[in-house]
Amino acid sequence: MKTINVTQEMIANSRLGDFTHYINELIEAVEDDTVINIEKGHYDLRTTYARNELCYISNNDSGVKSLAFAVYNKNNIVIDGNGSSLNGVGRILPFYVFNCKNVTIKNFEIDFQRAFTSQGEVLEASKNEVTLKIDKAEFPYEIRQNTIRFMGEDYKSDFVKGMLEFYKGNNRPVADAFDNSVQGGLPAEEIEEGVVKIFSRFRKIPMVGNILTIKHEERLVPAVTIDRSDTVKVENLRIKQSGTMGVVAQLSKDITVSKIDISPSNTRVFSTNTDATHFVNCQGTVIVENCKLESMFDDVINVHGNYLRVAKVFNDKCVLLEIPHYQQYGFFNLLKGNKISICDQPTMLELGYSAVADFKKINNKYYEVSLTDAFDFEEGQTYCVDNLSMYPKVIFRNNVCGKNRARGLILTSTKETIVEGNIIDSEGSAIKVNSDMSNWYESGAISTLIIRNNKLTRKNHGNWGEALIDIDPKMKEQVNGKFYHGEMIIENNEISLDESPLFYGYSFKKVTIQNNTINMQKDLSEDFYIQTENCGEVVVKENTICKTNR
Repeated sequence: MKTINVTQEMIANSRLGDFTHYINELIEAVEDDTVINIEKGHYDLRTTYARNELCYISNNDSGVKSLAFAVYNKNNIVIDGNGSSLNGVGRILPFYVFNCKNVTIKNFEIDFQRAFTSQGEVLEASKNEVTLKIDKAEFPYEIRQNTIRFMGEDYKSDFVKGMLEFYKGNNRPVADAFDNSVQGGLPAEEIEEGVVKIFSRFRKIPMVGNILTIKHEERLVPAVTIDRSDTVKVENLRIKQSGTMGVVAQLSKDITVSKIDISPSNTRVFSTNTDATHFVNCQGTVIVENCKLESMFDDVINVHGNYLRVAKVFNDKCVLLEIPHYQQYGFFNLLKGNKISICDQPTMLELGYSAVADFKKINNKYYEVSLTDAFDFEEGQTYCVDNLSMYPKVIFRNNVCGKNRARGLILTSTKETIVEGNIIDSEGSAIKVNSDMSNWYESGAISTLIIRNNKLTRKNHGNWGEALIDIDPKMKEQVNGKFYHGEMIIENNEISLDESPLFYGYSFKKVTIQNNTINMQKDLSEDFYIQTENCGEVVVKENTICKTNR
């Protein structure tokens, strides 16, 4: 492979003297089979001369994005930062890989000059108001018309999504904390420089001395996005902050995320604004290994497909399909030849199969789709369609993760999924197997899920899952003897239980819970710590119960 070396002197002497502009011109012109070797240094990623592209990223807010490393239509490319730090200034998306094959991104640190969340130490608190001490240099703000506005270079926001309480010093949400939704302007007054009183109703009064975080950003800029690409590796990245996910991949094949560290910088208690990693309608094999994934505002990993809803039936071989969730508009996940299942919406059960003969876009929400095989659609019945050709085998191993709001792992794939050798210490369920046809419309009935040789704990017992391991397909109706999910094997794990059950689940064919060490603070009956309904075979054997005093 050819090597192109990029030095700081070359950037300084370039036409615009701007790293983002220079690197995008270089990537656009570079031939396949090239290593782009960047001299170790500190580089600002600015929106001023960035490449602008309309991007539809599932589970994010789509629109025109400012891209720093825009890697389009390339093969056999390595981008090596050699330990360089990338400083995002404003709403810029650091890496976007589109329609590529064999791309490696490695050896970078990614942070943002102005974080998309702010924080302050709680000085006083009551049900309807909290006084915060805010480091104005780290989290600049102003009060305008009795509303707090968050400021920064190339950044401003007077929209607040919500607030969450963290412990001071250990970078994790307070046990049994609640989301405090705002979804608009946050009334405030400045008592003195760096001391602000905010007015909002809190579901639980924050404790004096703890940290209250204020998230003032929608889902706009992930750190790394992989779109419609094949064989992409993300290695040895430190991601301190991003506007949404750390790494998100969609409609892509064979993705490896290795040795990445998602955790806060020294002064912040939070890392990414949503999931650490997120994979939508991928195929081949998705591997996440040897990573540290902590202190996010959402899950460690989410793997799923997307259901499309049948909005209109033209005939038995032609339907109008609707993208149901607004953060998936423009993300159409069917291609010609894809095998699909046709599902009953209330029960979420598969009723039949076909394949995509052709499709025509109506707009970002509706598509007309022709089927290869006829299906008898009944009048008055509601249906969803799932793309069976777009699911990956998943390997999640040897990771340290947790301290995050919400769940640990959300895993819904029709291919084999292996979770092994991890330390998972989340607020909600350590592992959740979801899917629904009523909210996010995330699909994926598991075939085989193997959970082995992990250490599993959870800290929040009132939110984000019924149990440490939670199987919760949200069908409106269940059919006795018919199951949505397949088989789970939970074995050789070290499990710590407090107030939550070990396992809660329904509508699965078989679960085996064996050879685990289960640490309990108090005596819990098996009926409590293993809860099932409408399932096939449940095997519980050879587990070791240990009473602890922690």
